[in-house]
Amino acid sequence: MDDSETRLYEKYDSLIARYGEMIERFCMLRSMGNRSRCAELRADCYISLWRYLPSLREGASPRQEAAWVIWNCRSTFSHFRYRRQTHQFLPLSIDIADSVPAVDNTAEDPLDETLDALSSLLTPRERQAFGLIAKGYSAEDLAKELGIKHRSAVLLRHRIIEKLRNNFASRSDSKPPPSDNS
Repeated sequence: MDDSETRLYEKYDSLIARYGEMIERFCMLRSMGNRSRCAELRADCYISLWRYLPSLREGASPRQEAAWVIWNCRSTFSHFRYRRQTHQFLPLSIDIADSVPAVDNTAEDPLDETLDALSSLLTPRERQAFGLIAKGYSAEDLAKELGIKHRSAVLLRHRIIEKLRNNFASRSDSKPPPSDNS
């Protein structure tokens, strides 16, 4: 281990020693007394502090340092809440995969027809991205696959969704109302 890594570890250890109790109180308040959730939040805060420690300015005053720690903890709490609200997709295990019936690819899927119809107004690049999005690719995976930056992938996904929403809304507005000939 070189000298810079040693200093980074020492800086992290001293930061945790100074602000560990404050982080513990924040986590306990945020978890509303739930000890296991508090432990998870604390671990996430410590990971965040370690991850972003290089962004802490050298020679920061104690007040600036405390503000930086608080900001990182609040950011961690926000991400924690978001992760708990979204569904986490997990891959099928081998045991479960054997119990899932095989998909018959010979039959026409109405969803495929709808997706093809919707994607007809997209550019070829957007159509390629739309296919990846439909397969479940995240923005990060989309960026890697298309060879673009993460932010560009997020914006591309947003533009595609907006284009499809606008097209779908205009198609549904132009449909004639259902007849009452029952």
